[in-house]
Amino acid sequence: MNGWLILSIYLAGAVLVALRLGWHIRYRLDKYDRMFSDVRGTFRLNVILWPLLLLQPDSLIHPKFKPRFWNEGCAEAERELDRLAENLPPCSNTIHYAPKYDESGDCHSEFIFDAAEVEAIMAKRLAELPAEEHGRYAAILNWLRRRDSSCTEPTEIPVPWNGHFLAVAIGMMKRGLGQVKCGTCGEFIPHEKIVLDPGSPEKITTSGWSYIVWCCPQNHKLLTKDAMHFYIRSLNE
Repeated sequence: MNGWLILSIYLAGAVLVALRLGWHIRYRLDKYDRMFSDVRGTFRLNVILWPLLLLQPDSLIHPKFKPRFWNEGCAEAERELDRLAENLPPCSNTIHYAPKYDESGDCHSEFIFDAAEVEAIMAKRLAELPAEEHGRYAAILNWLRRRDSSCTEPTEIPVPWNGHFLAVAIGMMKRGLGQVKCGTCGEFIPHEKIVLDPGSPEKITTSGWSYIVWCCPQNHKLLTKDAMHFYIRSLNE
């Protein structure tokens, strides 16, 4: 009899906890939390081990659904991108891009591009892709199209787009468009003086990436793009 009573209490508690967590998920978490947090795993674990929650009552009053470690910060980043797409800042005739990182690490170069040129290239590229593959670039294109042609002062790329705009900068570099300022020399480098270094695969002795590197005449890195990934196994393996 005692066993049935304990089981009944456990099942009743599990139902109540499930209802409480379900309400919280439905009304307190947004789509970004549900997308990047371990909602299902946390829900199941808390329902099964609900007696342990009695040791920390606040976890029932304010349930916490933490993101997986590889999704840390993703929910807020996606919220910021959506807010930016809905409230586009002003854009001028030229845009200034100063990435802190590129595909190989730190980057200190600066780029100034003509907004009309970027728009034309991006529009052509997106027209070749299915709509579901446009991603955040559709918002960037919309931003460029709303530019104020009377404003000549360069506009800074909004910070949430920094990572997305790296591909744009690489495309412009390949075409020899825009102005490039070396972060080390502190000077603008004419495109005809930019050196393209495809990297030296024979120098790679461990697993890693080979990069295409755009350099100034003084051999300072301007921008990099990954070329291929090398995986080298030891002969003893």
